Amino acid sequence: MPYPDKTESLEAQLNNLRSSISDLGYQIDSSKTKTAAALGLGVFLLLLAGGAVYDLIAGKGGVWLMLGVTREALFWIAAGLGGIAAILLIVGFRSVRRPDLSAKAKLEQLEQEYAELIERRSTDAQRT
Repeated sequence: MPYPDKTESLEAQLNNLRSSISDLGYQIDSSKTKTAAALGLGVFLLLLAGGAVYDLIAGKGGVWLMLGVTREALFWIAAGLGGIAAILLIVGFRSVRRPDLSAKAKLEQLEQEYAELIERRSTDAQRT
């Protein structure tokens, strides 16, 4: 017959590991989401800047004048959007190239510990 303290201790360890795995998984997913958001917004702003530059080069500033945007203001809008897009793309690509390997390794370690505890619980249950 298993000791009640041992079973409760095993269940407490399992609960703690589940919580740690969940927290670490959330942290990794959050990092991936931030990277995807930076890349997505960077591409969107780059397309907007490209459209504004095209309008400047093609001389289609009349559409912008109807909105009250002069050619000079359109140039600065395009430059600003392009600069922000470049920054976001650099941040996104750096995050892709340098992922947090320590968090992934820690998650794998916690999952391995969890699997071992589950196996130990099932063997303890079979003994009784």
